[in-house]
Amino acid sequence: MRLSNANYTQYRQLQSFDCIQAMNQAIRQFLYTYGHELSASAIEVLKTLSRHACDIVGVAFMKVETLAALVGKSVRTVQRALKTLEQYGIIKRIPTTRTTGKHKGGNGHNVYVIQSVKDVKELPSDMPPVTPEMSPRQEASDADVPSDQAAQKPAETMSCETAHSRLNNKDDITSEPPATLDESFTPGIVPEEFTNTVAPFFRSADAIFDLYRRVLIAYRRSKLDRPIEEVLDTVIKAFKQTVFAQKRGRIRSTFNGYFYRILEAMLAVERRREVGKLYDFLAIEV
Repeated sequence: MRLSNANYTQYRQLQSFDCIQAMNQAIRQFLYTYGHELSASAIEVLKTLSRHACDIVGVAFMKVETLAALVGKSVRTVQRALKTLEQYGIIKRIPTTRTTGKHKGGNGHNVYVIQSVKDVKELPSDMPPVTPEMSPRQEASDADVPSDQAAQKPAETMSCETAHSRLNNKDDITSEPPATLDESFTPGIVPEEFTNTVAPFFRSADAIFDLYRRVLIAYRRSKLDRPIEEVLDTVIKAFKQTVFAQKRGRIRSTFNGYFYRILEAMLAVERRREVGKLYDFLAIEV
């Protein structure tokens, strides 16, 4: 199975747990049973994926480079960890295809689906409701990991609110002074064409992703039948109008809020056009 790299509707169909608590329980049981066989990197990768699998419970989507930055390991180490987790069955990797930009048709980011694993031990009744610290096996030295990169303690699986707070707090990613992640760290769910348009004005992956989240909200509320890729030109037009309004001093609220309102209005027009075409079709049939 291969998905579009920017199709949120397809991702929702992959939801593997009814709630975050169920996902956390599955991860705790897996680590309680197999944690001693895993490397510290594999445990950290699994927990990092779980913290980014709260919106669609059990489903995370990001570039390997982004995941490596979050866990503080090299891309090669993270790729090995993902392969190990997939072999144990706790995650499933689903490839995506780029649907926009100059690399359209090429490989996109992977979607990671966290799954329940059979033949796991029951947790002791007196175990506290947090994922226990395992004693991971010693990892072989990795030449592609900088020597000054300290091993990080695996973070606990947490709620969506806490995960969002941790993501915004860059002290949890590195012990160095906080630094803004540039546009190259933008998650793969954001279309490349959108990133390239926004990047000259916002050299921040967080800022670009926050804008695109508003795009997804506006798109869902518009109830358009067409996939979001087909209205990407409208999205970019709304962004450019917002930039123009800001340069002219017309924005009295926030840039993101103004952008959302402009986009919402433009998508409403697109929806009316869809409905109009439907009525025309019905009239012809009659």
